[in-house]
Amino acid sequence: MVLKEDIEDAKQRLDAWWDHEIIDRPVVSYYFPNQRGKSWGYLDLWGEVWDLAENFDGIEPSLDGFEERAKRTFFGGESIPSYFPNYGPGIVAAAFGVEPIVGKRTVWFNRPTKPEEIVSLLESVKLNQNNEWYNRLLRITEYAAKRANGDYHVSLTDLGGVLDILSSFLGPTNILLTMKRQPNLIDTCREIILEKLIIIYDKLQDIIEKYCEGCNTWLNIWCRKRYYPVQCDFIAMLNPKWFKRFALPDILSQADHMDYMIYHMDGPNQLPFLGEFIASPQITAIQWVPGAGNPTQGAEEWIPLYKKIQNSGKNVIIDAPPEYAQHLYNVLDIKKLYVRMYYSSREVSKYYLPTFIAGENGKLIVDAIRWVKQKGEKRINREELDAFLSIKNFNVDGKIKRSLIKEINSAFLGREYYG
Repeated sequence: MVLKEDIEDAKQRLDAWWDHEIIDRPVVSYYFPNQRGKSWGYLDLWGEVWDLAENFDGIEPSLDGFEERAKRTFFGGESIPSYFPNYGPGIVAAAFGVEPIVGKRTVWFNRPTKPEEIVSLLESVKLNQNNEWYNRLLRITEYAAKRANGDYHVSLTDLGGVLDILSSFLGPTNILLTMKRQPNLIDTCREIILEKLIIIYDKLQDIIEKYCEGCNTWLNIWCRKRYYPVQCDFIAMLNPKWFKRFALPDILSQADHMDYMIYHMDGPNQLPFLGEFIASPQITAIQWVPGAGNPTQGAEEWIPLYKKIQNSGKNVIIDAPPEYAQHLYNVLDIKKLYVRMYYSSREVSKYYLPTFIAGENGKLIVDAIRWVKQKGEKRINREELDAFLSIKNFNVDGKIKRSLIKEINSAFLGREYYG
């Protein structure tokens, strides 16, 4: 099962990117269905399939589904086919005894525990054959890695952050109160969780490396060495003093344990801590996720932030709308940039991809959207597309016209476009 013929070239470019270098061109990651009528989003292929969360031991049907989707997907640029065993973010909490609560495309972890009981509970957790979830994670990871047999990669599951895991027991209010009243108790809990979190990380990656080359994670950026996209959603509730006291040391300890580390900066409430992240040499790259209600990743509003991150010597990861890609490669440091995009078809990808990978940089589609706007309309039909293409002196066949109409009308909604 050959899912990506140029995989070795892609891996070499990624080797350079991790070290803020470039070989022959910038890295770029993109996907599209390689069969007509078979369309799905990037997240449906990769990170938002919840079959394992709904059937904890259903690794065989989960892999069946992944392999079927992967066979019908073109993995372009530096995208690496990889299976992600998704139990929801923070599944390590389950290894500490929290029963996952599965909702629709989400998982919660909640086991209310009194502060005076939390240390003994955490200390009692043993990572051995009697630990149901620890063994499940090892078992499904080994099964997947053996079945992949080098045809695709297998990623580490979404482990979770130290304070996020602790919050599963104490809850946000109790954590904050205990930070104030008994800071040493929080320190003890952090130490226990971090130690076992790293043991689980190492054990899972040891298993993967027996069958697959390198390391991958829920973020789906392949690395020849070991890394992880560390996160701590709980810091959105902390002031800068408490962030440095209770959160940053664990983030950097995880980074010190790995060859590389990406920090997953999720939501605007984490922006006050950007200075600490970019000042930490242990952090290799940052992925900024603006959150709902804010301009999307790659938007013009975030260019100064991306430049600030890159000027500190770190890489930037952006899941961008297709029409933003060329502009991002024009204005940011290409040695420190990883842009990922999803396209609805091969034909559409040709018009969107940056010129350095033989694309037409999205100009045709962006110009068509602006042309429609100038006419005071909100969508384009076949006759209007023909008129626009005639103005541009551009000839395309009927199938491509249908793809362009669909893409223009889809992309037209809710976004502004670069010049």
